[in-house]
Amino acid sequence: MKLASVFYLCATTVFCSPVSANNWQAQIELGAAWQNRNDVRIPPVDGTFLEFDRFNKGPFLHYRSELFYRFGERHTLRALYAPLSISVTGVPESPVSYNGTTFAGNQDLTVNYQFNSYRLTYAYRRWSEGPNYLDIGITGKVRDAKIEMVQGATSKGYKNVGFVPLVYLEYNHSLAPNWSLNASMDGAAAKPGRAIDLAFKLRHDLNKNSQLGLGFRTLEGGADNEKVLTWSWFNYAVAEYVHSF
Repeated sequence: MKLASVFYLCATTVFCSPVSANNWQAQIELGAAWQNRNDVRIPPVDGTFLEFDRFNKGPFLHYRSELFYRFGERHTLRALYAPLSISVTGVPESPVSYNGTTFAGNQDLTVNYQFNSYRLTYAYRRWSEGPNYLDIGITGKVRDAKIEMVQGATSKGYKNVGFVPLVYLEYNHSLAPNWSLNASMDGAAAKPGRAIDLAFKLRHDLNKNSQLGLGFRTLEGGADNEKVLTWSWFNYAVAEYVHSF
């Protein structure tokens, strides 16, 4: 069974609760992503350090979806699906050794990069005052990552599926009638690596149940251990539709 199917099955199980009006909220985000940094060296000692963001900065298509279920006065469950898949082609100046395979220099080299994220979050409303609030929680993230290099008939990939716990924060502040600023973050840092997903959005109320938003997202992180060295940083321009039901 594919990871996406497992995620949706788990999310459906978690969110199967009696439904009340406006306890649910769906968010659909669409936009463009640019590579600010994307480095890889596998293995970290004998591999070639390749900055493949230099091949093509972007923009690349970005989309994600989130589903929230709010119960009681202070509790929220959240499920998120955030795929990211890009392909860039460039010409390295010298041979590239990657995961035991050597690719020639001065020839086209294609890098297929995938970093799909599946997350489940529990959040507690620590503070609220009218439309203003602060939620704090914990996110369980499953990453489905792969970096593959292709040159002619030769290809080599490295796939990694793993679990990462993250801290979740969301802050909403009313600016004027029908306007609000929303900031949210999933993030954690430790010696082996870090992951930060931070967004700021200006939202406008269309009616009592729907909003449109525009904003900025930055996604940064990576790992440096005995198996891999990989760091990436993406910046996004995003638009979103929010609907409560």
